[in-house]
Amino acid sequence: MPGRFIKHLFTRFVLLPATISMILLSIMVWYAGFSLLSLLALLLVFCCIVVGVVIVNHINTLHKNLVAIENGTLTEIKYLRNGVFAPLYEVLNIIVKRIRKQEDELQREKIRRLRSVIDGLDQERNRLSRELHDGIGQSLIAVKLQLENAETQNYSMMRAGIDAAKNRIDLTIEDVRNVCNALLPAALNEFGIVSTLRSLCSELGSLAGFEAVFENSGSLDRMSKKSQVYLYRIAQEALNNIAKHARATQVTMKLNRIDNIVSLEVSDNGKGFIFDPVSFAQRNGLQNMRERTQLLQGEFVINSKPGTGTTIKVSIPYNTDNGKDQTDFGG
Repeated sequence: MPGRFIKHLFTRFVLLPATISMILLSIMVWYAGFSLLSLLALLLVFCCIVVGVVIVNHINTLHKNLVAIENGTLTEIKYLRNGVFAPLYEVLNIIVKRIRKQEDELQREKIRRLRSVIDGLDQERNRLSRELHDGIGQSLIAVKLQLENAETQNYSMMRAGIDAAKNRIDLTIEDVRNVCNALLPAALNEFGIVSTLRSLCSELGSLAGFEAVFENSGSLDRMSKKSQVYLYRIAQEALNNIAKHARATQVTMKLNRIDNIVSLEVSDNGKGFIFDPVSFAQRNGLQNMRERTQLLQGEFVINSKPGTGTTIKVSIPYNTDNGKDQTDFGG
C-alpha cells in the first residue's frame, strides 16, 4: 500500500531521527544550562515532530480514502476546504472523478455491445421462427391436405395423391436440413468443439465485461456433430445467462473427457439465486439446457446460493459419428 509505505519511510527517516535528536538536545540542555539557543533548538525539533505527526495523519487519511474509493464505498476524498492539504485533495478528487467517468463509459459501451449481440440473436430466432412457420409448416399442411384428398379418390387417383405427398415430404426434409445447417455454427465444422468453446468464452467475456477462463482435458476430436452442437448451445445459453443476470466478474468453463463421459462445467462468482423447482420451471434458459442434456442421455446439475455464484455441470456419454450415435444434426 502506498500510504503505509510512505508512513513507514516518514517514521523511520524523519520522526525517529527527530525524536532521538530531541532526546540528545535535552541532555545537552541539561548539562549546558538553559540557554536561549538550546531552547530554540529544542522547540524546533518539537515543531518538526508535530508537523511530522500531522503529515502522517494526512497520509493515513488519504490512504483510507483511496482504499474506500477503490472498493467502491466512497466516491470522493473528504477533506477540510480550508486545510493546508486542500489543493492536493482537490487535484486527487479531479483525477478520481475522471477515472470514474471513464469506467462508467466503458461499462455503458460493454452493455451496449452485449445488447447488440443479444438483439442480433433474437432477430435470428425470429427469422428462423418465420422460416419454420411459412416454409416447413405450410409444406406439412399441404401434405396433410393431399393425403386427406387422396382418401376420397379412386385407386389410381389415390396413388397419384400419395406420390405427390411423398415428393412434397422429400422437399420438406430438404428444407429442414437447410434450416439445421443454418443453425450449425460454422466454427464447429472448421475448428471443432474445443476451439469453438474457447473462442465463445473469450468473446462473450469481453462483451459482458467478465474475466473468462477456459480449461480442457481429454480428446474430443471424434465427438458426434449432434453432441457438439448441443454442448455448444448449452455453453452459449449458460454464458448468456451469466451476462444478463449474474453480475459476475469471473467465469470458468471446463470441458473434460474421462473415458466415455464428457463433462461441461460453467461456474461464475456472481450474485447467485435460491434454487427451487418452481423458479427452475420459469427459467427458460435453464430449461433449454436441461432438455438438450436429456436429449443426449446426459445429466444436468445446477448449484447456486445467493452471494456465492452459480455452477452448472452437464455430463453426457462420449458418442462419435462412427459409434452408436449416428444422428447427424444437419440430416
